[in-house]
Amino acid sequence: MSPHSRLLTVLALLCLAPAAHAQYYGNDQDSRPVRWYVMGGYVEPVGFTGNILQGGYNFGVGAAMRQPGSPLALRLEFNYTNNNATRYLLQQAESQTGLQITGGWGETFSLSANGEYRVPFGNGSYGYIIAGIGGYYTRISLTEYGYGYVCNPWWGYCYLATGEAVVASHEVTKFGWNAGAGVSFALGGGPTLFVEARYTEISMPTNIEFVPINIGIRF
Repeated sequence: MSPHSRLLTVLALLCLAPAAHAQYYGNDQDSRPVRWYVMGGYVEPVGFTGNILQGGYNFGVGAAMRQPGSPLALRLEFNYTNNNATRYLLQQAESQTGLQITGGWGETFSLSANGEYRVPFGNGSYGYIIAGIGGYYTRISLTEYGYGYVCNPWWGYCYLATGEAVVASHEVTKFGWNAGAGVSFALGGGPTLFVEARYTEISMPTNIEFVPINIGIRF
């Protein structure tokens, strides 16, 4: 193919792309301006965070607001993540506190605003990129196994009990950001299924970093 022919082909594709884009969004099945969603999945700590926290789980709820026919959407969401402490963190805590730390976990609550840009695949499916900022409340709790007498305040009797007790904790609220990508598929009757992964970073002297991989449903 000559350079002139290739140029004409590229120009033709550029001319057809807006028409295909308009045709897809003009027949958009996901046409409601506000859609609620729930999601959950696995969370993988990365960077230094991977040294102190194990893989855990994530749960989130939110609302996606979008002008019908537009590839842009605004997502407001709440997320909760939970990760058990690694042996490295437990050993470091023991050396600093002098306690016999036997367990622990880290958890993060977040509220974020995110922009989403969709790229249609056809047949009610599309890919998208997403990025946003928000507030992140993070707490790390450490426990020690022990036993002792526990007294019931209502009935007045005491008994010997064993279990994990929180002996140290640290909490902080900071701004953070996230960015990632996903794909969405239309289901029968209106709901859509989506799968996404997002890198998340919470700004601290040593940043907290993790990647939630979620499966969700929009209603």
